[in-house]
Amino acid sequence: MAQKKQKSGLLLEGVVIVASILLAFAIDAWWEGFRESRETRTLLESIREDVVATQTAIETSRSESEQIAAYARAILEAMAAGAPPDEMRERLLTLGNVFIIPGWSPINDTYAEAVNSGRMQLIEDEALRIALFRYEAQIEELDQIYLDMAGQYYGALEPFIVANTIYSEISAEWMRESLVEAPFETDFEALAQNRELWNLLTLRLEAEITVLERLKNMDRRTEEVLELLPPAN
Repeated sequence: MAQKKQKSGLLLEGVVIVASILLAFAIDAWWEGFRESRETRTLLESIREDVVATQTAIETSRSESEQIAAYARAILEAMAAGAPPDEMRERLLTLGNVFIIPGWSPINDTYAEAVNSGRMQLIEDEALRIALFRYEAQIEELDQIYLDMAGQYYGALEPFIVANTIYSEISAEWMRESLVEAPFETDFEALAQNRELWNLLTLRLEAEITVLERLKNMDRRTEEVLELLPPAN
């Protein structure tokens, strides 16, 4: 009888040990799941903040590009139409608003960090992962376009202004301090017939039209991501 009780006790003790081990595993699994869920939620919230900030950057860049394109188009139209001297002078005085480098400041730090650290695996939604990839690809394309425009500026636009210091009064305001002041007034009539200026304005206008198209695509990419992300808290 005593031997039977001893066996029962050992069996009960074994059951308790196994149950304790299983409970410990269950707790560990629950905690790991809870930790990953919290980390995923934090990651998605940070991505949402970045995308919303990028939307603001898009609006700022779109406004700048629309303004530059409008000024360039107005000058080209006046040059093509042979506008009266006073109108031509008024248009040419806005060249400082065309020969500038527009800004582009998207926010994609969280996504870049998640990719580099491997945390992207926390995002199980395949559609969201694809949308984020397209979002990043569009940012990279725009980054390259803006780099190309900066090269265009330093390679063609700025040399034109520097080589024609007589036109210093029509350069961007921030540049005037570094230019030699002309001892006489700008020859707007000659400037209106300047073929190099025509070509540069055309180049500038085409660049801004391209930027506006890409910004429209960028806007669509941000909307795609935001639609797939959890609502903001």
